[in-house]
Amino acid sequence: MIIAGPFLLMIVVNELSRANLKDVSYSYGEVIAMNSGDYQDDRCTWACHNSTLGHCIPRHTRIIVKGFPFYDLIDETYWGIINFNKRNLSRGAVSDHKYYASKSVICLVLIWPLIMYLLLFNYLRLRHGARSQVL
Repeated sequence: MIIAGPFLLMIVVNELSRANLKDVSYSYGEVIAMNSGDYQDDRCTWACHNSTLGHCIPRHTRIIVKGFPFYDLIDETYWGIINFNKRNLSRGAVSDHKYYASKSVICLVLIWPLIMYLLLFNYLRLRHGARSQVL
């Protein structure tokens, strides 16, 4: 339950917030997103997904900018995940959005949180070990 809890909470919050949406949802193919596809300066929408460099980063990135500690590492990791998800490992660029979406889910919904859990549990284990040595 400790691993499934945050995922279930995320799903519940997303589904409960769906009722409060006032914008027309963005859709592509059979998939209907929760966010609008309109370009907005005050918040990210699907326009940010479709125009990351031209719209989202100049208007919505306020904290992690050049000069921020580990900016280069964060930037390389971000673009590395995106480029990995776009690439069909056997044939180059991906033309099927479902393939890109499924790789995004695997990376950002399964692998990334698993890494965060492992880091958290390792931190807690190290902290507990350090505390028991002091006592």
